[in-house]
Amino acid sequence: MPAITRIDQIPPSHTIFPASSHPDLQHPGAVHHGWNTGRQLLLHAVGSPLATPMTCRPHQLRQQAIMQLRALTEHLDDVAGPLTLALHVCAVQQPLADADTTTLIPWVGEALADLGDWGVRAPLPDHLDLITRAVQAMQPCMPH
Repeated sequence: MPAITRIDQIPPSHTIFPASSHPDLQHPGAVHHGWNTGRQLLLHAVGSPLATPMTCRPHQLRQQAIMQLRALTEHLDDVAGPLTLALHVCAVQQPLADADTTTLIPWVGEALADLGDWGVRAPLPDHLDLITRAVQAMQPCMPH
């Protein structure tokens, strides 16, 4: 598995969550839809040619999420690992949109366990706030 070092290297849900990995993933559901929605938000935020038109949530919410993601840092690709962790937390744990860092830390640990093979490493302490803000930006757009 190639290391995720840029946003456009984040694979689609069926690659991260193959059906054979867990009985709950046999059929696309909230985890798959959440991962793909968040992935598209991140791809749009970096202006990737891999971004596709998004139609599943109100346009205003998507635009707001993309702008909030762009405001996290000047170079989103520099924090692809922490943003992938935030994406995993959104898709798998589906926290409330106003979840705080303390609430998210155990879920970031679970995300690390799932994403370690993809070269995603433990975030630096200053990345925990970035992860929290990314979750808060993406979560309103997640399927429920």
